[in-house]
Amino acid sequence: MTSGVTGGVPLTRRRIPVPLPGPWFWAIAVLYALLGLAGHDPWKPDDAIGFGIAWSMAQGGLADWLIPNVAGQMVTDEGPLAFWLAALFIKLFGAAAVSTGGAVAVSAGSAMGIPSGGLLQAHDAARLASAVWSLTAIYAAYRAARATFGEAEGRLTVLALLACPGLLARTHEIAAEPTFIAACALLLWALAAAPARAHHARGAISMACAIGGALALAALARGLPAALTLCVALILLSAWDAAWRTPRLLAVQAGAVALALFLFSIWTRSTVALVEGDGPAFAHFYGRAMAAQFGLPSLDEARSAAKTLAWFVFPLWPVVLWWLLRPRKTFLGEPEPRRLHLPALALCAATLTALAWTRTLSEAALLPLLPGCAVLVTPAISRLAKGMAASIDWFGRITFTLCAALIWLGYCALQLGWPPRIAANFARLEPGFEATFAPVSFLIALAATLAWLIASARSERTVLRAITHWAYGITLVWLLLMTLWLPWIDYGKSYRSVAIGLRSALGADLGASAKTVPAAGSGAGNAPAGKGPVGKTSAADGNGAAAAAKPGASNQSTRPCLEVRQLGLAERASLAYFLGMPFGPQCGWLLVQAREDDARTAPAGTRLVWEGNRPGERVERFRLYKKT
Repeated sequence: MTSGVTGGVPLTRRRIPVPLPGPWFWAIAVLYALLGLAGHDPWKPDDAIGFGIAWSMAQGGLADWLIPNVAGQMVTDEGPLAFWLAALFIKLFGAAAVSTGGAVAVSAGSAMGIPSGGLLQAHDAARLASAVWSLTAIYAAYRAARATFGEAEGRLTVLALLACPGLLARTHEIAAEPTFIAACALLLWALAAAPARAHHARGAISMACAIGGALALAALARGLPAALTLCVALILLSAWDAAWRTPRLLAVQAGAVALALFLFSIWTRSTVALVEGDGPAFAHFYGRAMAAQFGLPSLDEARSAAKTLAWFVFPLWPVVLWWLLRPRKTFLGEPEPRRLHLPALALCAATLTALAWTRTLSEAALLPLLPGCAVLVTPAISRLAKGMAASIDWFGRITFTLCAALIWLGYCALQLGWPPRIAANFARLEPGFEATFAPVSFLIALAATLAWLIASARSERTVLRAITHWAYGITLVWLLLMTLWLPWIDYGKSYRSVAIGLRSALGADLGASAKTVPAAGSGAGNAPAGKGPVGKTSAADGNGAAAAAKPGASNQSTRPCLEVRQLGLAERASLAYFLGMPFGPQCGWLLVQAREDDARTAPAGTRLVWEGNRPGERVERFRLYKKT
């Protein structure tokens, strides 16, 4: 056989299969889910808040596991389920013995059984939960399409889901959103399988449990309003499909809703009954928070939701509209089958309907559209007109190639200072950042870029190239950001530098709390201890380190703890984690979050000790006061 020839076709002329075969296909999905989960601190806002909840659970007691809270402050717009898994990963894989500036200390997490030799930093371990939920959503959407259309088109559903920018934006942080997406995908899987399996009593019971479990998952992740959207999808499905109006399937739906309410009530009733003192207060605030989510959105909210929708599920929504509105071809006078996944259509319609009674139209309100559109568009992908498929493919390849080129150009500016204008912009946005060369990250990014160029040029010439290249392109851009730009992004979005400045000012009082700052992420370029803080110590404090409270002092205001005012949830979570100093009233120190232009008048009975902010932050300021 001629060298370089396989199967009669020279290697230089062979085409790459679309999509990739066998385990390579699922390797892309796993890579997508894992990228960017490790090597950086908790990021403002949602990632830090989610970690704060999980961290409070991991080092707390029963009340912390039942009531989501950030360092003692209740978070009433999130359910606990997503953070239970994150907290479990912290306890299983999170490190407790860490080093800061050459000194090793043991964090309070060791008291809760966290392994001192953990494999990952606590915040990195917590993000593994997001990967679990993301992969669950991907696989459930695959099974939902496979149950209706077959194996080959089920794989197209996975590509369609990965191609959505909205999935990327919400599944790589510690939050309840990945759990809600998984719940929606699991619901689609159960609804797709129910008509075939509900013909006998055992199958009907199993389907009621599957559907009810998905509804309960949504309720325990995002609250009852999220589960209500899924219930509206059940109502629409029954209205559109006569098969779902049979007595057996109606009973399945009723049993599923009853099961979901029962599972949700276990959490709420347990919280009220078992958490002494805090249970009734939580029930009151949680009920008010759920009720506050209902209401007519403002016109500005509607405009913002429309703009978000334009990119959130692109490029799927134009194909979905084409598939729903196109005239059907006829053969011998009979129109071709519509080939619709009615549960997915019902989920998309319910999501859009729910926007009418959702007061705040954030991205979370659009999350069910991700698995819904991915499954709904599946039969259309292989039937796209060649011109439409070529246009989507061309736009995707140009867009992602240009994005990759810009990321590489920015990396050159960070590492080499060229082009000087771009390097100056990076320095202006994150002053004080010092880049270091990480050869492993560089080689991974280079290999991924070469793989993209080869795949985009040598993929099989078929209409499936369009969605395949979008999935690959989204993955490439995220990989490049999480390898080449990760240290720079982490430097600006983390509160580690603020914590370093506060530690210097708190001095001996912080040491008395017997806690430690967790080690920095593995990404190169994190701020050194001496260069991280963007702040200053007040001259009124002398050496900048307050004297520790004297043992046996009767004045509560001098004990080593920190009173905080106007502190946002993200800031509260990050500083509680990095400082390791307990928050509370009547403490010897007062930390105030303010704006740059706010008056600097010290509260009565205090003196300013330190003032600082995150690198590049132009609005928020932190001011530390010592009570006199």
